[in-house]
Amino acid sequence: MIHPFPPKIIWCYGAYQNLYKDMKTVEFHEGLPSNINTISNALIVIDDLMSELSNNDKLTKLFTKGSHHRNLSIIFIVQNIFHKGKEMRNISLNAHYMFVFKNPRDQSQVMHLGRQLYPNNVNFFREVYEDATSKAHSYLLIDLTPQTDDSLRLRTGLFPGDK
Repeated sequence: MIHPFPPKIIWCYGAYQNLYKDMKTVEFHEGLPSNINTISNALIVIDDLMSELSNNDKLTKLFTKGSHHRNLSIIFIVQNIFHKGKEMRNISLNAHYMFVFKNPRDQSQVMHLGRQLYPNNVNFFREVYEDATSKAHSYLLIDLTPQTDDSLRLRTGLFPGDK
């Protein structure tokens, strides 16, 4: 899926999980590592740190300057697309890809995102989202990279084993 694959994977977590011990090729940090501004050529996963980092400009700099100038790919796992925080909007606007999952508790977030992406055709987005997330643990990939053809902006079933 990722070519070339980054030589380093850094997982920044908010809550430790025992399975981390089995992932020998991944470097784990509670929170952001102190040297985050010097890391390059890496995939950085930020997990369960939405509340802690929503007002932290270091994360915004990773999404803007870091990803472009230091060859970083950032995966920011959030439970709320529109979490309040002074940095969250900048982070969201600089995201190239979003994976959204079914959330029966609050579908308004995804529909609001759909209105932002397709203001003249929100029903199209809703139908694609509902179809893509109709099965358990399914997802919709939203590709926001400038070079992507509009016909490929919304996709699902990308990984081996997806049906």
